[in-house]
Formats: sequence, structure tokens, C-alpha cells
Amino acid sequence: MFFRRKTQAAALQTSGEAPAQPAKEKLGWFEKRARRRRRRVLFEEILGWILVPAFGYLIYLGIKSVGGVPKEIIDFGNELIGIVMKGGT
Repeated sequence: MFFRRKTQAAALQTSGEAPAQPAKEKLGWFEKRARRRRRRVLFEEILGWILVPAFGYLIYLGIKSVGGVPKEIIDFGNELIGIVMKGGT
């Protein structure tokens, strides 16, 4: 108890010296831009993984609420696909 060894931080505090702070990293504009881009890409990726299934589920709920897809919409979709496959003429 009386002869406990002091840790380095405790020894610095008792001696009055402040512990040296590590120097902050000075970033240039290119590094700042790259970090912003990395953060934005990650945010967009997370947002995509959340919103795309949510939109799909909402479309599913909308179709279920009206009782299925009406026959006219299916016919119109088949007609559009036929026009696209022919080349638009």
C-alpha cells in the first residue's frame, strides 16, 4: 500500500507535466474529399439496403389492398413489352 509503483500517467500528474497530445493529422483537400466520398457512398449503400425492400413491401401491400393486379394493367404491360421487343416500330 505505501510502496505501490506509480503508473506513468500518475507520475506525470504528480510531477506537473501534462501528457503530450498526439499531433492532429493535417488533411489536404484531396484526402478530405476522399473521406467525404467514402462516407457518402457508405450512407447511400445503407439507405439502399433499407429503402429498396421497404418500397417493394409497400408495392406488395398496395397490390394486396386493391385485390390483385387488374387485368387491364397486365394487358397493357404485355403490349408494351411486345412493342419494346419489336424495336419500337
